[in-house]
Amino acid sequence: MMHLFQIFMAFFVPTAFADVWQQYYAPFGGAGTGVDFVNTLAIRAGNFALKLITGAAVLAIMWGGLKMISSAGNEEGKESAKKILFYAIAGLILAIISQAAISFTHQFVSSFT
Repeated sequence: MMHLFQIFMAFFVPTAFADVWQQYYAPFGGAGTGVDFVNTLAIRAGNFALKLITGAAVLAIMWGGLKMISSAGNEEGKESAKKILFYAIAGLILAIISQAAISFTHQFVSSFT
């Protein structure tokens, strides 16, 4: 009985098209439809995440620098600041590498379409 209900409801459920996202996505610069939409959305999401990660890394570098200055010769504070700076710079490098990976993946996928 449930199968009959599902078949019956399939005729009345409207079909969702990818174009429906255009009305929500248009204020953010819009994108194409189909594959162009997915590619553009992925690139923009990656760029947004990269900006957040880069900003956080810069703030961490500033925090590590301030902590190193304020340690005033204290070796424990100095080592803690070095760790912060090391991980912040490593995060910044990984963010730049991830941008290259996103760009490569975009070009790779675009070559098939």
